[in-house]
Amino acid sequence: MKNYSIAISIFLLGVCIVIGSWKISNGIGSKATTSRAEQHQLLTQTELVDYLGLSKEEIKKLTELYDGDGGYSSELPHIKIGSEFYYPKSAIDKWLINVDLITVP
Repeated sequence: MKNYSIAISIFLLGVCIVIGSWKISNGIGSKATTSRAEQHQLLTQTELVDYLGLSKEEIKKLTELYDGDGGYSSELPHIKIGSEFYYPKSAIDKWLINVDLITVP
């Protein structure tokens, strides 16, 4: 009887290990997929500050450069909705690759 209960205990332990490993692997796989899907395509000014490591003032200077004719130009690719600026992450990445020396007053 004792050998029978030890065999059942070992079998149940093995089943629990297999089920636990399966649940852990499914949890890890679903989190990796979710985090990629949740990445923002548009960055806010605060997120861009963290992403580029610049100050808000520097970002603002790069976003709104006075062109002398009463208008503004921009070094950074952005979208303006109302008074808020949003920066497409993929366009910022391309801009970083292609940027030349910029002097901002």
